[in-house]
Amino acid sequence: MKSWSGRASRTWAVATHTLRETVRDRVFAVSLIFAALLLTVSLVLGPLVAGQQDKLIQDFGLASISGIGIMLAVFVGTSLVYREVERRTIYTLLARPIGRGEYLIGKYAGMVLTLLLNIGLMGSLFLLLVHFHLGAFSPGLLAAIYLTAWELALVAAFSILFSVVSSPFLGAFFTLIVFVMGHLSRDILYFAKMLPEGAGRTLVEWSSYLLPNLEYFNVKGMAVYGKPISSSILGGATVYGALYITAVISLAVILFQRKDLK
Repeated sequence: MKSWSGRASRTWAVATHTLRETVRDRVFAVSLIFAALLLTVSLVLGPLVAGQQDKLIQDFGLASISGIGIMLAVFVGTSLVYREVERRTIYTLLARPIGRGEYLIGKYAGMVLTLLLNIGLMGSLFLLLVHFHLGAFSPGLLAAIYLTAWELALVAAFSILFSVVSSPFLGAFFTLIVFVMGHLSRDILYFAKMLPEGAGRTLVEWSSYLLPNLEYFNVKGMAVYGKPISSSILGGATVYGALYITAVISLAVILFQRKDLK
């Protein structure tokens, strides 16, 4: 029990340190300023679209929260481990009684805390603007923000994985590919079925199965048009995200433990 609590304490210490570090990062401040500008622009553009003001504001706001969160997850997450290796501060940390797995999980947890703080601030601003404009907001918007948080947590897991095996530039590139392909996974599978039998078709099919299906977390259209978002959708996406994140972070820990840091 003491061993488990000690590991949790060390992991949490890394997570809180990462949170403080990323909050001080200019990227975090810029993302919040940019979010405020985007949401304000949505109010300015709203009156220009006759009869569609409400939907434009909600759609634009949700897209802004998701897009800015993705940029934060990609460009901050992929540099977390690499930056400490380059600065050699990681050697000081690992010289203490902390394992590589605890360190990496702590880094990921700190990145998720940063994303949650970012989403919380942007989401609160967005809901305030919607309430100001419409007089109320639907529960579907909360559900959309909730699933966006899970999507960002999954993307952050890949950014941490790629930060272990590549440079920040390549890590960001690969993570963005996962994000784009994750939203096209159903189309990729449909395309694979159109290919002739052979190794190429098998490769494309397996890639569609291995990539995360990020459309599970995309209920923005349903929220904007007032369609009900059932508990089965929320629960299924939550379980799917948790299992996929566990698999990706586990792989990242295995690779990091084998990584030569000299």
